[in-house]
Amino acid sequence: MISAVRLIFVNKTFFILATVWLAVTAARADLEMVQQASDTNAPFLATLRLHGDKLRLDQQQNTNGGFVVIIDLNTRDSFTLLPREKKFLKRSGADILKNLALDKKLFGGGTNALYLPPAPAQATGRSERVGGYDAEIYSWSGAGGATQTLWVAKDFPDYEKIRTELAKLDRFNVAGPHPGAQPELSPLSGMVVQTETAVGGRKIKIRLVSAKTAPLDAELFAVPADYSPWEPPKQNPAK
Repeated sequence: MISAVRLIFVNKTFFILATVWLAVTAARADLEMVQQASDTNAPFLATLRLHGDKLRLDQQQNTNGGFVVIIDLNTRDSFTLLPREKKFLKRSGADILKNLALDKKLFGGGTNALYLPPAPAQATGRSERVGGYDAEIYSWSGAGGATQTLWVAKDFPDYEKIRTELAKLDRFNVAGPHPGAQPELSPLSGMVVQTETAVGGRKIKIRLVSAKTAPLDAELFAVPADYSPWEPPKQNPAK
């Protein structure tokens, strides 16, 4: 028979473990975010999903049917899936980081704005109603003359959970090949519901369709069993 003291200890230990388990579970909220781009040259619908340290991006385009990219945020290993052909292309994260180090050495990583951490987006003091939300307007300037206007909604549902996931993307981008190409999102006061980017004489507007935190199936972040490796077309030998 368990003594009263031992029973209290067991119950207390169980309560602590249960509390820790609930805290860990609550912290692991998956993210699903859908965005619509109105670039006249190549409009697309993109769905971004985050599950732990795995990212999946589905991009649908009218011209080629789209593609899927699955990335390990820690190792940077990635798979590009081609749904029409049921093929995949694997890239090594180690190779990407090796090429990044070489690029910085050859093209001035210490002075080239593309390789520097991005400047923060700045509040303009203006606001506008966008997508049903009261949005504060931010502006940002980056490498290569790129500029961006961001509409940020403070009252976006469940934003604090979403912010935690966005911080993963920020860390991944800042440690990547071109951190200066976009601003960090998680330090902003709310959810970005619309952006307009001007670069190289083009303007691209991206509107947030939806964003939510909900459990996602781990199979979404794996290469389907019926896909095979992509191989480049064979060249006919010269006669």
